Amino acid sequence: MTESLTWERTTWGDPRAEVLLAAMDAEISPRYAALRGTAAPPAPPSGEDVDHVLLALVDGVPAATGTLRRLPDRWEVKRLFIAAAHRRRGLAGAVLERLEASARELGAQEVYLQTGNRQPEAIALYERTGWERVEVYSPYDPTDGISICFRKPLTAAVPR
Repeated sequence: MTESLTWERTTWGDPRAEVLLAAMDAEISPRYAALRGTAAPPAPPSGEDVDHVLLALVDGVPAATGTLRRLPDRWEVKRLFIAAAHRRRGLAGAVLERLEASARELGAQEVYLQTGNRQPEAIALYERTGWERVEVYSPYDPTDGISICFRKPLTAAVPR
C-alpha cells in the first residue's frame, strides 16, 4: 500500500504541529537536562516571529514539521521534527529543502539554524545537506557549551 504525502503551510499554533512539537520536546529535553541544570533553555519561536509552519502529512496524519522564523537580522529554520514512525524516509531533508525555498522566496540570500550538541542525527543531516558551521549567534549563548549554529547560502532555484 502506497502512502500519500501532502505538504501544508500553516501558522504557529496549528494543533497538528503542536502535537509534533510536544513530541519533540519530550524526546529532546531530557538530553539537555543535566547540561542546563537550572539555566533556562533558549526561548522558543512565537507567533510574532514565525513566518510559517510547514507540515508534512502522511495519509492525512502529521508526520513532520519545521518553521521559518524571522530574527532581526536573518531568517532561521526552527523546530524541525520528524515523528518517530516516519523517520528514515527522507522527510527531514525534504522539510529543509522546502523551508530553504520559502526563505529564498522571501528574498533571503542565506538561512541559519541552531541545534544542540546532543543531537548528532540533526548535526549529521545539516552537514550532509550543505550547511556549514558558524559562530553561535544571538539570541543563543555562545558560552552555554550546547549551541551549535549553521548557515546555508541560498542559490537561485533550479528550474524543473
